[in-house]
Amino acid sequence: MTQGLDLLGGSGTIPLSDGTEITLRYSLRALALLEARYGSVEAAQTALDVTGKGASFGPIAQLVGCGAVGPGGFEPHYREHQDAKGERKISGDITFRRRTDGVDLADLLMPSELARYVETFNAALTKAIRGLGNDETPQESGAAPVTVETVSPGLSSTTSPSVPSTFLPATSGT
Repeated sequence: MTQGLDLLGGSGTIPLSDGTEITLRYSLRALALLEARYGSVEAAQTALDVTGKGASFGPIAQLVGCGAVGPGGFEPHYREHQDAKGERKISGDITFRRRTDGVDLADLLMPSELARYVETFNAALTKAIRGLGNDETPQESGAAPVTVETVSPGLSSTTSPSVPSTFLPATSGT
């Protein structure tokens, strides 16, 4: 039986240029960020160009960054806009900053490790999706196909780094 952090799809670590390593885990928050950035998790999986004719470094920073979000990891920072229909979209790339020192994840990723990053991303995302119970299609399980309508509560415009529990706000003087 799969339990705890195993459900988040942790499937290996990736090295960073400062000598540290991070484990990629795709929680629901991470998957929601991928959906917000690319439109769907499926689109995120195809964001990397494997032909060599398109973008691959930018998308891998986004894919790895989403897997590095969480306690003790990296915090996403992004801009979003709302169109005339009320739909919210992330505009531009998400920046992932390490909670402990504010360093941008993109500055820590090494182009020489691109193949390892992609392999670890694929393994972790596959494990996360299977952990959510999506490892077989309705036809394989014998169940009738079901149409599911999802509703998103929307995204916050940005997130701030966590504040230590010992933090006390300054008094207003009144």
